[in-house]
Amino acid sequence: MDLRRECHVKVEGKSLLEEEKKEGKILLSLRKNNKLKKNSEFKEIYRSGERKSGEDLTIIFSVKKGFRFGISFKRDAKPAVKRNRTKRRLMEIVRKNKKLIEKDIHMVIYCTKKSFDLSFDELATEFGHLLKDARIVE
Repeated sequence: MDLRRECHVKVEGKSLLEEEKKEGKILLSLRKNNKLKKNSEFKEIYRSGERKSGEDLTIIFSVKKGFRFGISFKRDAKPAVKRNRTKRRLMEIVRKNKKLIEKDIHMVIYCTKKSFDLSFDELATEFGHLLKDARIVE
């Protein structure tokens, strides 16, 4: 469920979203338009993007207006339960990284089968190192 929909709960006649705007808080949410969905968008980034590889993750990125990202796996990345858990973890890592969301960059996060066995902290550490190597985030 979208975080913005949850924030429209009325509290004393005002929505929480209005309260947070007044206080200057920024909601950390990924919207649907932040995600790459079409195969042509993925192919374009694969063709024209720069690559940075780690042990279990690879990021392919190109500088374009707005922030968008997608997550991709090898064909033999099975079972689906582990693949989906890894995808949820990576989406949360991207969502929590404020500096990344503010950049004008399109990226694909490519995962190997070995990334299924990594914990959340290990995934976050490797992703952070890749972003630093690519000079996307300091």
